[in-house]
Amino acid sequence: MFTIQLSRTAQKTLDKLPSNVVKKIFIHLGELRRDPYRARPMADIVPVAGSDEKYRLRVGKLRVEYEVDEDDNIINLLKIFRRKENRITDKAIY
Repeated sequence: MFTIQLSRTAQKTLDKLPSNVVKKIFIHLGELRRDPYRARPMADIVPVAGSDEKYRLRVGKLRVEYEVDEDDNIINLLKIFRRKENRITDKAIY
């Protein structure tokens, strides 16, 4: 099992999100700890384009970008961001 570490940026984003959204993210992160590479029903994982080391986990309209340190069994959460569907109004969608 992997250990999860939050970057300062990821922690700041989590602090700003509603508690029900944070709870949903942590449910998905629990699934991610088992296998951070393979996509499955509770872990929609894709490699980040242009990088061999970064992956992205989809949690509803949010994306969690992370790197995996195989040697130390650590998942480093780099950032959490919203996928913007409505770019004209740029409203926050959870």
